[in-house]
Amino acid sequence: LGGHLNFFGATVAAFGEALVQPRRLRLRELTVQLEQAGLTAIPVVSLVTMLIGIVITYLLGLQAEKYGANIFVVDGVGIGATRELAPIIVAVIVAGRSGAAFTAQLGSMRLTEETDAIRTLGLSPMQVLVLPRVLALMVVLPLLVFVGDVMSLIGAMAIAGPMLDVTPVAFLARLREALDVRHVFVGLAKAPVFALVIAVIGARMGMTVGRDTRALGIATTSTVVQSIVAVILLDALFAVLMQALDL
Repeated sequence: LGGHLNFFGATVAAFGEALVQPRRLRLRELTVQLEQAGLTAIPVVSLVTMLIGIVITYLLGLQAEKYGANIFVVDGVGIGATRELAPIIVAVIVAGRSGAAFTAQLGSMRLTEETDAIRTLGLSPMQVLVLPRVLALMVVLPLLVFVGDVMSLIGAMAIAGPMLDVTPVAFLARLREALDVRHVFVGLAKAPVFALVIAVIGARMGMTVGRDTRALGIATTSTVVQSIVAVILLDALFAVLMQALDL
């Protein structure tokens, strides 16, 4: 934890330097990371969140049908997906995908001494390698969570018709009444925090990995585990905070 906090401080310092001297920010690297962490993740995020929406609707529908409360399944799926399920599922996907990729990429550069070459050229590895990855993930994760919100609701709507006799028109009408926009904003607000933690853990594990391939494999595995645990802990803290703020 101390190592992660120290690396987080170095990342914040690098971000401050980039604000003072914008030329230090590597726009090309940032663009590449936006594509790799964001655009290429849309298909898997869409598929998984849509299936989650279908499964949750199916499970809730089995119970609601017993009491003739089919329409209220929309309330549970809408609020649950946008507020909790989509942010967590997307963050877990990104942790296993981008977090591990950050560790593998930076760890490989450390093994081949590319990071040492960057320092020799008088450049900062934090500015060249770490900061673009952190900023890119903080930008794309809220967008991916929004995609997850939409796809989970589409999945729920798709199964609600044949299973619960809730037509798409009725589904959308009930969703408009039941889903307050604050639930969507709460889910989206979690995303940058999750992204920051995943990126810092992934980058730090890559930048401090031992100089052998076995250590690189261990670090990549550790990144995924630590990121997922951190996301779940942060989500629990968010739940307590939002309850205290009555949001």
